[in-house]
Amino acid sequence: MSCFCTVPADAARMRFSTGFSMLLPSVPLSMQLVAALPGLDPAERGDIKIAAGFDEMRLPNIDFGGGAMMQIALTMSLALGTFKIDNLPQLEFEMQQAADSFSGNVWPRLGWLTTLKIQPLLNLALAARLALDLQDMGIDPFNVTAGELPDAPAGSSFGFQLSPPKLAMARLMAGLPPLLKLNEALNLPPLGDPESASAMSSQLSGFAGLSPPSIQIPFEMILKLAMVLESLATIQEAFGDDALSPSRMGSISAMLSLWARFNIPIPMPALALNAKLQALPP
Repeated sequence: MSCFCTVPADAARMRFSTGFSMLLPSVPLSMQLVAALPGLDPAERGDIKIAAGFDEMRLPNIDFGGGAMMQIALTMSLALGTFKIDNLPQLEFEMQQAADSFSGNVWPRLGWLTTLKIQPLLNLALAARLALDLQDMGIDPFNVTAGELPDAPAGSSFGFQLSPPKLAMARLMAGLPPLLKLNEALNLPPLGDPESASAMSSQLSGFAGLSPPSIQIPFEMILKLAMVLESLATIQEAFGDDALSPSRMGSISAMLSLWARFNIPIPMPALALNAKLQALPP
């Protein structure tokens, strides 16, 4: 299915009327909880697996709030898969080219999307993501009965297993490429080669000193545009090309009202746990 961001800007503009806004009921707690249940099973919980992996690990003295290592992780996470990263001057040049292309081509055509009221859009995107999760579970979110809903797990399974330092360590490690492939990505000698460690240290130091691309558009607006495009793509995937039409919006509102009638007994810490798990990078 095509993404909203592949639709020509003029056609995308026609999807919205002047002063476009959405009036929908809030996403019911029951809908959020049912979609969260599969990931809350102890056998599937990522936090338990990560915590077990860290139990025997001595955490290094790293500034988890920022610093050079975090900057390296963020830079490589952004660059890897989009740019060749074994030539730092070329990488810096290509990232600036990408920034110039965004300023000259993407922003003039799609920047107007940032004028939309973003909170209703994010709320609808939340409903869309939950609808997709429920469909993956074999539940039709538009036609569901209480008998189709899974049983709530026992309350004893909701203790979050990652301490704040381990959670920060997990985020840092998730931002770096897998160690065994890092030398390939950087075009360095194989791991185990006597020169590998010093070459990798030198390359990572170079990453820490890279200059970010210069761009006139405030980062907050770029982030807002990205959030709008991602939300629109999710809404389109879940509810179809006509998701924002009055008739389709009416059916979505009816779906949310339907879910509001379900009462699922489940400990409230499940929501806090799910939010922390969702905060972890892939």
